[in-house]
Amino acid sequence: MNTLKHTDFRPDGIFGVFAFDGEPTFCRTLEHSYDNQPKLQPGTYTCVRGTHALHNGIPFSTFEITGVTGHSGILFHAGNFNRDSEGCVLIGQSIAINPATGDEMITGSKVEFAQFLGRLEGVDSFDLEVT
Repeated sequence: MNTLKHTDFRPDGIFGVFAFDGEPTFCRTLEHSYDNQPKLQPGTYTCVRGTHALHNGIPFSTFEITGVTGHSGILFHAGNFNRDSEGCVLIGQSIAINPATGDEMITGSKVEFAQFLGRLEGVDSFDLEVT
């Protein structure tokens, strides 16, 4: 089972690590912080591939994390900052300090998100354990 482990609960984001089943860390993650808490609580979820669009309206293929109590539309996607997520899981290479604000952020998101989708090519759904 693929895993998402929340490691840091901060006002500027919920940071974590994602790993494919039986492997070491694949990437860093960032979710929007709601009073230092994510929408995605510990549990097991099914992630389903589909076509989605963010605020820009441009459709793209990604995975939706389904079965999240009280929430829908929680996706994996690219983004670097807490503000880029409304509860979705942003995929990135590393954590850095945003020089403009002093907040933490993730870097290399577009590249890492493309690699994430590449690893899941041909996969329509997978189970995710969040801790």
